[in-house]
Amino acid sequence: MHTAGLLLYLSTVASATPLLRSEGVASLADGTPAYREVHWRRGEPEGAARWVQYLCPDGRPFARKELPGTAQPQARGYLLQDGRSGQAAKVVVAGGQVSIDWKESAPDAERRAQVPLPADAVIDTGFDAAVRAHWPALMKGNEVRLPFLVPGRQRFYPVSVRRTGALTWQGAPAQAIEVRLATWYGAVAPRLSLVYADDDRRLLEFRGTSNLRDAHGAYPAVTVRFASPARTQSQAQWQQAWAQPLVASCGVSSR
Repeated sequence: MHTAGLLLYLSTVASATPLLRSEGVASLADGTPAYREVHWRRGEPEGAARWVQYLCPDGRPFARKELPGTAQPQARGYLLQDGRSGQAAKVVVAGGQVSIDWKESAPDAERRAQVPLPADAVIDTGFDAAVRAHWPALMKGNEVRLPFLVPGRQRFYPVSVRRTGALTWQGAPAQAIEVRLATWYGAVAPRLSLVYADDDRRLLEFRGTSNLRDAHGAYPAVTVRFASPARTQSQAQWQQAWAQPLVASCGVSSR
């Protein structure tokens, strides 16, 4: 097949692959709505291309993240942009190396670094894939240790993942998962509590520190709940949503 024909074929296949949309609602410790996360992915495969929009309580997007399709979903690169603070990140994984461009806020200078990619490394939302990949070991009660990238520090930190027990989440059987640093760097990554569904092993709830700065320049503690499974959406619906410009301010996490 000629190159032009191959590109056309791949483009047709991509556009024909259904897009799946799911939504999580983030709230602060006192229950105040903070923001919404809208997750899009192109089909069911773990390494499918993904996009995340972060919406103000009134529905306007203020930040977005793009994750390319990959054969290593646990450690893939991503692009992040926050229209409020100017926070931005570009993480590229290639040739056993991780290139990190990080900007904390609009006034700050961009910081760049390149670090080796450790074995079984986890980057950003790749943690979700890591939980499913290690599900049998976690269900046996084994503790799983993984190197997790903290892009603001431009290095990997060891985290410990373990199952803490079964529970019922909004009427459905689920498993509680705890994530904590395996060393003394407690201020870098506070303990996280996660809940995963028994049947399809999808994330139902996240309790921990947001990866987005609030109006005071801090990273607030949030609870994000994903009440419904992903639903099929059209290419046009995704294009319309992704084309919306980011707003520079909203009442997100202002406390």
